[in-house]
Formats: sequence, C-alpha cells, structure tokens
Amino acid sequence: MSDLVNHPAHYEEQSIRLEPIDFCERLPFCEGNALKYCFRAGHKEGSSELLDLKKAQWYLNRFRFTRTALKISEEETKRFVTLVDYLARTGGVLGEAVGSYVKARKTNYYDFWILLDGFVRDRIKVLETDKALYDQTIGEEK
Repeated sequence: MSDLVNHPAHYEEQSIRLEPIDFCERLPFCEGNALKYCFRAGHKEGSSELLDLKKAQWYLNRFRFTRTALKISEEETKRFVTLVDYLARTGGVLGEAVGSYVKARKTNYYDFWILLDGFVRDRIKVLETDKALYDQTIGEEK
C-alpha cells in the first residue's frame, strides 16, 4: 500500500533517479574515483567490499598528497556542499561519512574527504579482521 502522505505513488513514479556517475563526474579525478569505489563497495558482482574500499583508499591517499597542487574555488566548495546533501540517502561508509559531515555542520571541502578517509580506513580494518578470522576458522578460499 502506498503511503499517501510521505511517499504518494503518483510522486514516487515521477522521482528523479541519480546514479553515482552523476556525482563522480562533477568532482576532480581522485575525489570522483574515491566516491565511485565507495558507492560500489560490496555491490559490484565479482568485486569484494574490501577490494573496492582499498581502491577508494588509494585515491583518497593520492588526493591527500596532491591537494596542495590545485586549490578548489569557493564556488566549487559551495556546489560540493549542496552535492553532499544529495548523498544523504547513501549507505555504507559513504553514508556514514555524509551523516557525520552533515551532523557536524561542516562546510569545508577538505573536511568531507578527511571524514570519508577515516570511515574507509575503519571499515577496511573490520573487513580485514573478519577475513582473517574466517581464514583461521574455516580455511582460505581456493
């Protein structure tokens, strides 16, 4: 049954669907790729969440070490803060980072990437620990 107050079917049918590329293509290369791997982590067939988050981490590290080369303009920062609002429904580490960013009322472009980096690192640790425990108790996959 349709929720006629909060999500009426006649509006849900007309909703605009955004895909990760709609966000990623609006960002500089490293940030866009980090976001892409966070979006797909645990969802792409043939790729593990751990592998995708390690790839996201690689791009976040690359961004962190090269961010002094080019500065983002104030206008681009404002656009990015608006873009983050659209990411609020995202799950996984990306959703957690967005939630933390919004809750802290951050507006600095670099603060978001620092938060995302922390959430990615923490999730990688959990996944690596889970994999190590699995390998010890069940045996390595062949």
